[in-house]
Amino acid sequence: MALFWSALAPSSAFAGTAASVSAPFLHARHAAVASDSRAASAAGVEILKAGGNAVDAACAATLALGVVNPFASGLGGGGFALIYLAKTGKATVLDFRETAPAALAGRLKDAVGLKPQSGLSVGVPGEARGLAELVRRFGALPFSRCVEPALRLARGFAVSPWLAQQIRDEIERNPTSGPDLIAKIFSVDRQIATQLRAGDRVARLALAATLERLQREGPASLYAGDTAAAIVDAVTAAGGVLAPADLAAFVPIERQPLAVDFLRRHVLTVPPPSAGGTIIVEALGILAHRVTAWKREAGPNAPDYLHNLAEALKHGFADRARFLGDPAFSRLPLAHLLDARYHRELAQRIQPDRVLAHDDYGTQMKSPTEPARDGGTAHVSVVDKTGNAVALTSTINLEFGARIVAGGIVLNDQMDDFTTATEPCGEPPSFARRVPSREGLETLPGFPCQTPVFALTGSQANRPAPGKRPVSSMSPSIVLGDRGVELVTGAAGGPRIVSATLQILIDVLAFGLDAQQAVATPRVHHQWEPDILYYEPGLPAETVKALENKGQRPTSRPDIGKANAIVRSRSGLDAAADPRSGGEAVGY
Repeated sequence: MALFWSALAPSSAFAGTAASVSAPFLHARHAAVASDSRAASAAGVEILKAGGNAVDAACAATLALGVVNPFASGLGGGGFALIYLAKTGKATVLDFRETAPAALAGRLKDAVGLKPQSGLSVGVPGEARGLAELVRRFGALPFSRCVEPALRLARGFAVSPWLAQQIRDEIERNPTSGPDLIAKIFSVDRQIATQLRAGDRVARLALAATLERLQREGPASLYAGDTAAAIVDAVTAAGGVLAPADLAAFVPIERQPLAVDFLRRHVLTVPPPSAGGTIIVEALGILAHRVTAWKREAGPNAPDYLHNLAEALKHGFADRARFLGDPAFSRLPLAHLLDARYHRELAQRIQPDRVLAHDDYGTQMKSPTEPARDGGTAHVSVVDKTGNAVALTSTINLEFGARIVAGGIVLNDQMDDFTTATEPCGEPPSFARRVPSREGLETLPGFPCQTPVFALTGSQANRPAPGKRPVSSMSPSIVLGDRGVELVTGAAGGPRIVSATLQILIDVLAFGLDAQQAVATPRVHHQWEPDILYYEPGLPAETVKALENKGQRPTSRPDIGKANAIVRSRSGLDAAADPRSGGEAVGY
């Protein structure tokens, strides 16, 4: 056992393995906020210096992100917050994931599927009620104080390079309607919308008015009254079914975090309806039993490690497809999926020089298409001076959500995270036996259900129903050790959130990388279906070839998630935002 733990001890031998691009890096003695925007991180630190704690700072940074990065998150979306309170040593999760309108399932009965970025794809937004409840339960300042930085930004801020790129991409994708969408978001005319560049000064005046009401009246202002009516009218005009009663009924839910011990650290993450945490726990459990199969001194770009990582991810995503959904609507076999004995059995299936047959992953079925773009999610990591920590991921799903704006709010298109198909999904299989494959859709042989955007298969557990929350990949995570909080991380990027977060956890805990190296190191992603190992261009060519020789099917893609991390060092906190997103950490 002593030899086993010494093999798992953190190593610092890999300072040269990080990608050539450097992540924005910060060392802070007391507190830090890392996010996809310097303005949002600064908003969080402003609140910390005003007497707020990590919860207040996470709220302020998240609201600010919704202003300066309207393509990724905002009041029109929802998410998950993982909170650790140092004084009590307790951790909890607040789930403010969007829910399905009551009339949605009926509208989809005869439909081929749910079209992304449409009126029907809009779910009940959860962010306003979620953040307000977060601060009410665990914060130190009034919620109205946490709104102030976002309100200030809505009255005027400079376009970042990343926002400028997202605006250009939107107009290129939708040359007819894109300029009108951008014009509406920023209260400018169509011509100015097409000419916005990095550094230009913009304002979100309609959103500023909504934020003023939110600050004055609280979250009720978005779920009833004029703003609620504007949201319902905009969705209805776009063919959606969101109703006033749906908004009035929304409530955030407090849940117990998932936990797993890995390398003598305690890793906390989020439970269903997020699948991200379940996959991370399963993958870490598998990899703990495979540590002798990959030489840690070779670093995080080593083929043996990446092969084992890909195989562990396949097991996790296969189980996601077969079992996971909203626990309020389905009985989920979590005890089985989180069982260390099951992880040991999955680890024993992994072969060093080949991949398994498709149906041999997870608790044993059948393949779709290229994963979609992943612009519509944001993550915030916070550690305050007393050791409290928050990992909060929020989303509107795709870039600019449903492309519907009401009261300055960009509305989500989260309902396309449900599994839909031309025929009903089968019941989740018994996890004690192999299930025969079925002939189903031409686009998805052998497995009748899939999410329309991210090429993720699913079961009956993730079919839409009134008030139901769709399965998510959001994976905010916190690591505890002898010194309290040792790592806070999470990512944006659809299903690639899971891979990005998992690799940062391993890069820090197993390979001894610092925050800057961990977020910049080239990443890989496998989600079982399609059977493709995606990798970032920074991965060495010889590593890619070695993975191919092991039976993987490597395919390059520009980026795999956008993450940030705060790591406790001997002299304080090291924080870094992802160079892929242009974010930045701020602290003191």
